[in-house]
Amino acid sequence: MFKKTILSAVLLLGLLLMVAACGKKEDPTLPGQSSAETTTAENDSQQPESTTQPTTTAQKTKTTTTQPTTEPPMADYPYEPTGSGIYVTRDGVLKSAEVTSFDNRKFPQVRYNEAELKEFIDKEVKAFNDSKKKNAVTVEDLTVKSGEATLVLNYADFDSFLEFQGTDFGVKHLALLEREDAVRKYNISNLVDTAGVKTDLLIALQDTDIKVLVVTGKTLITLNGDILYMSSGMTMTGVNMVRCEDDVNYSYVVFR
Repeated sequence: MFKKTILSAVLLLGLLLMVAACGKKEDPTLPGQSSAETTTAENDSQQPESTTQPTTTAQKTKTTTTQPTTEPPMADYPYEPTGSGIYVTRDGVLKSAEVTSFDNRKFPQVRYNEAELKEFIDKEVKAFNDSKKKNAVTVEDLTVKSGEATLVLNYADFDSFLEFQGTDFGVKHLALLEREDAVRKYNISNLVDTAGVKTDLLIALQDTDIKVLVVTGKTLITLNGDILYMSSGMTMTGVNMVRCEDDVNYSYVVFR
């Protein structure tokens, strides 16, 4: 009788344990999380909360390593003309310079008057601006020194330059374009690097930040940037200067 009571109690206790086991919820395991990680998380949850330690200045400071720039910074060249030509910036600012002899010592009588020269130029500029009803052309500088007169003009746009100067300046076509526009509008070919070595078009135009200057005419071109490639008929005269001698075909200057 006693054995039956004990057996019944054991069976009842076992049944209760089975019911308790079936009713217990298991912790879900995140994708990629191993059972060992789950066990560790459970153990950590049972640990008492740790006391927060004060953060030292050394712990707050993070060392940041600056990665070297792959491309050199863009150069900035001011315009200091020594001869007649044009100056173009990456943003499309256009200037022209005319350097001419202005030396009265060569003649027995005075032939050149600086005040008259300035008056004549101002009159021509004003007449042109009045016809366009805007300041299409402005005089930046007029200097007479050492027997030479240097005139620097600013232009509101390339069309104003071409119209104001006419054919006397020697430039028949002038345009500044982004890479995509230049490839779409012009049949660019025969490019060389600054050493005069022929360069594949895909290499010359691979950089999306480049600018392409298109010119027809005989002139000295000064750019506010470094020249990378140019048409084979052009001549480098400096890191940012190139001379164009073709007044029939398009010539190209790739710069950044």
